[in-house]
Formats: sequence, structure tokens, C-alpha cells
Amino acid sequence: MPNSKSLVNYNINIKVKLASLWTTLMFLYIYADYFRLMTPEKLEKIMKLQTPMGATTPKLLVIFSTILIIPALMIFLSVFLKPQLNKWLNIIIAFLYACISILIIVSSFGNEWQLFFVIFNIIELVVFIIIMFQAWKWPRVDI
Repeated sequence: MPNSKSLVNYNINIKVKLASLWTTLMFLYIYADYFRLMTPEKLEKIMKLQTPMGATTPKLLVIFSTILIIPALMIFLSVFLKPQLNKWLNIIIAFLYACISILIIVSSFGNEWQLFFVIFNIIELVVFIIIMFQAWKWPRVDI
């Protein structure tokens, strides 16, 4: 039985939850990349146009941009898409990006200078799992 001092726990629309989770991911990406600039030789590699995938090329920049544009768009899409498409798009995109996070964790593990990056990616993986779970449990209308 709630007492007179109980706080209200509002039900949050699933679309708002998903948009909030994707927004959280974007902040995690920004901060992880920012801190990564502070690792040894990172700025020098950037100035020499080197990436973990090799030399920087216009095509590679388009690929990297697309990889970061998709989660940013998921903030908007999670709010505006119809439920059925929204549910499956969130599950599929979150799954694909979770796989990327797992690859990053595995490839960065053991490198002292990448420990913070592993931590960021573990948190990102947790957020992706929450996105998939929330989308999977999308509320249904009683008919």
C-alpha cells in the first residue's frame, strides 16, 4: 500500500525508452572516441591519416560515417516509425551493433591503453541488449 510520500512512477512510452537508449549510446560513442584521442600515438596516426583499418580514404570515411549515422537516426526513427517496423528495426540494428561491440571488446582486451574503451563497449553492449529486450517486449493492444 503506497503511503502519502510515495513517488509517482509514470509509464514511459516504448518509443521514448528506445530513443533514450539510442541517445545514451551516442553519448557513449562521443566520450569513448574523445578519450581515445588521449591514447599514445592516436593523434599522430590521425594526422598521418591512419585508421585501425588502414589508410584513410574517402570511401573509408563514408563507411565510418554511415556506421555512426545509423544509431543517430535510430533516435528519430524510434519515435516516428510505426510499431511493427520500429520493433524489428531496433532489434536488428541493436544486434548488429552489439556484434561490433563484441568484436571491439575482443580485439581491445589485454591492451592497457584500451581498457577504458573495453569498459565503454561493455556498457554499450548492455544498452544494446536492453534495446533488443525492450523492442522484443513491445506492448501489445488488447483486442
